[in-house]
Amino acid sequence: MNGNAGLWKLTGSILVLGVLICVQPSMGQAKPGQSLSSGNAYSNLNLGFSYVPPSEMKDETKSGRAEIRARAAERHTTNTLDLLLSMSSGPDATAPYWHFVNIETYPRQKFSDLDDASAEAKMGAWVAGTSNLPGKPRSVVLAGQPFTVSVFGQQDGTIKKGAVVWTTIRKGKLLSFAFVANSPEQLKRLTESMKSIQFF
Repeated sequence: MNGNAGLWKLTGSILVLGVLICVQPSMGQAKPGQSLSSGNAYSNLNLGFSYVPPSEMKDETKSGRAEIRARAAERHTTNTLDLLLSMSSGPDATAPYWHFVNIETYPRQKFSDLDDASAEAKMGAWVAGTSNLPGKPRSVVLAGQPFTVSVFGQQDGTIKKGAVVWTTIRKGKLLSFAFVANSPEQLKRLTESMKSIQFF
């Protein structure tokens, strides 16, 4: 795994010509069909789901999208992951209890040569910033929706980061929920927030 790419460095990721490039998001803003309402709840009407991230996290979506647009413009491409939501516990990604949540989508048709499970596993790896899968991902059904769940680890100096990426397919989109933390306790707490997800 490349420690300079994807979710491992700072807070976000962007897919440009098959390569994940780090971005650093800041404040959030909903797009049409999406909302950040009911306190900390996020809902996406287009994809038909709602999710409640941990309440103490800061919404960093707006500048994350700006970074993605800027990086894509530099490379003259529109082939990027779509960042729906980006939140973190703060700017210091080396802090012992730092943690981060990202929700991203990518068109399912871009992986037309792969079956659904393989496409979900590949999406999970890209969101995590690697082209290598860490063994066989798990299949999990949550709120009636099938997910492929991938677990990643990365040593970053003295910090051992962990990531869990949940990926499913909704309305023609690969939809990934990525959780990254510098401690097992925080990572467990983040992944348990998936229990809040509802599909409609």
